[in-house]
Amino acid sequence: MLTKSDIQLMLPRLQNRQGRSCDANTVAQQIGAMTVLGITGGKRLGTIHNDQNEPIGVLLLCGSNRAVEVILDYNDTYTVQRIRRITGGAKKGEIIVEEATSDIYCDELNNAVWKTSCWK
Repeated sequence: MLTKSDIQLMLPRLQNRQGRSCDANTVAQQIGAMTVLGITGGKRLGTIHNDQNEPIGVLLLCGSNRAVEVILDYNDTYTVQRIRRITGGAKKGEIIVEEATSDIYCDELNNAVWKTSCWK
């Protein structure tokens, strides 16, 4: 079940993004079922869309106010980034990119997504 915090992190990141149209299920398969389960618990996965409402990637919630975004770029590689929603201070509610890696090929996606999901 999604928490209010999960929804506040996901909603602004799922629409009007830039990337190449793809099948989100294929992206999840390329990441690997065990990696998706390990990161999300199997329940917290969203599809990222561009401004024409075409799927361009997936968002995996991976912990307290954090998620991993996987977006297919126009050059047929992926960008993988960990985002965090700030929960206190002057920047409360702002979403920042904590780590980003570009030019990831599909056969490297599993490892890149797992590595990005680990932050401690």
